[in-house]
Amino acid sequence: MQKDEELMSEFPHLTYLYDSAMPDKQKGWICDDVVYLNPRQSQTELTCTIAEEIGHHLTSVGDIIEQDTIEKRKQEQRARDVGALMLVTPYDIIDCFDSGCQTIWECADHLSVTEATFRTAIKWYARKYDGVITEDKHTIWFYKDGTMSVYKSLI
Repeated sequence: MQKDEELMSEFPHLTYLYDSAMPDKQKGWICDDVVYLNPRQSQTELTCTIAEEIGHHLTSVGDIIEQDTIEKRKQEQRARDVGALMLVTPYDIIDCFDSGCQTIWECADHLSVTEATFRTAIKWYARKYDGVITEDKHTIWFYKDGTMSVYKSLI
């Protein structure tokens, strides 16, 4: 099962519809319990779009299409953060390191997410953990500029 299918199966009460009438600029939209998806995006983009729309389902209230207030922009960022965290966990970052990934792009490619989604997760972890988290003999340093460093203890 692909990541987009896994996400959809975790939220079966939502209906997912591919809408070819969506403008190219718009990748997804959620209204009530229906997630509308633009079919003209790559598999990787589609997965990230589904995660972000689920993030909206979990965190947003009301119509925030027009990003004309601070509250609406905060809701947009919150949904984007939630979606990114569904797709990029600290263990995924460790897997990237253990698989030999050396750049943000390589990590995003390894995890089949967009670079923007990967950077969103890294920036969230940098805020949450104030730069450092230790997991499974690994220390991950998160930097506010969207980069990170991973170190592995041999002991």
